[in-house]
Formats: sequence, structure tokens, C-alpha cells
Amino acid sequence: MQRADRHEEVTATLEWPKPLSAQALKAVKTVLLGVLVITALVQIVPFQVLGGLANNLFTIILILSWAGPARRYFRRRAEERNRERNEGPAAEER
Repeated sequence: MQRADRHEEVTATLEWPKPLSAQALKAVKTVLLGVLVITALVQIVPFQVLGGLANNLFTIILILSWAGPARRYFRRRAEERNRERNEGPAAEER
């Protein structure tokens, strides 16, 4: 009889795990979705090709990052040249 009492005490102390909060479940769902997308990409396109694409994309982004300042520089130079032409000898005769 004592043995049965001990068994009941042990089972009485066991508790069910607490459920995760909705925020934690959403985070787990997002991580699993990301893993699924990466796995699908690796299955469709090998890593070597992805590396090459990333390298080309970085190069394009680098070139585009210089395009804006270069355009402003050349526009400013063109405006200065136009101003010099308009203020040249013909402008002095007026």
C-alpha cells in the first residue's frame, strides 16, 4: 500500500507543459517559412549559381550607387559650361 501512495505522489507532481504564447508561435512559424524558402531555393538553384547571382547583384547595386552622384556632377558641369558660353563675348556686346 505504501508503494501505491508513492506512485500517486509522483504522478501528482508531474505537470503538462505550458503552451507557447501566440507571439512565440508566430516567430516559430516565420522561421520555419524562411527555412522552407531557403531549402526550396537551394533545391532549384545550386549555391554556386546563387553566389554568382549575389556577386552580380552587388556589382549592379554598387554601380547604381555611383550613378546618382555622377549624374549630379555631370549636370553641374554642363550647367557651368552653358553659363560660360552664354556669358562669353556675345554677352559682353549686349
